[in-house]
Amino acid sequence: MQAVNRIDRLTAILIHLQSKKIVKAEEIADRFEISVRTVYRDVKALMEAGVPIGSEAGTGYFIVDGYHLPPVMFNQEEAGALLMAGKLVERMTDPSVRKSFESALFKIKSVLHADERESLEMLQQSVEIVNWPKPMSNEFPNNFLTDIQKAIVGQEVLSMDYHSGVDEVTHREIEPIGIHYYSGGWHLIGWCRLRSGYRDFRADRIKQL
Repeated sequence: MQAVNRIDRLTAILIHLQSKKIVKAEEIADRFEISVRTVYRDVKALMEAGVPIGSEAGTGYFIVDGYHLPPVMFNQEEAGALLMAGKLVERMTDPSVRKSFESALFKIKSVLHADERESLEMLQQSVEIVNWPKPMSNEFPNNFLTDIQKAIVGQEVLSMDYHSGVDEVTHREIEPIGIHYYSGGWHLIGWCRLRSGYRDFRADRIKQL
């Protein structure tokens, strides 16, 4: 199992290196929650596998020009559209979705040419959403959108503790049919076994799932 995890991490590190001009060992360590010493070993393993990684003392690692991963290519306009969508993801979703989108955006950047990547990074600094309404409450985890999506796709029953608008906490078994965004938040729509009817649950009021 450890070998599989390391292979996944090596692939992720390679994608991370492809997404920027230069990356410090400390940045890699922080992103993947590993030690700097482990970063050194992983980079060495990638180099031994034939990946042309260069380094500058006190600066960081970089992929030598001309080396590209072979996944599906995006053009600059497509990548820019996804970046702008990412700004909405930052505001409209929870940490579970933001983490997945950030990972996807790194992969997109990794297959762009250097000049396109520079343009995308410039655009990223120039696009911002202002005056977005604040979340209804900060007292709940608000980290269940990914789990809800999986339940919808897998047609699984969700077991949750829900805090209603009348300050009541109840345990619900929900057969989810969809998630809708309106009135400043995401809402889970599904059949509630407790109430024997379709109900609307605000996702950021789920206490436990």
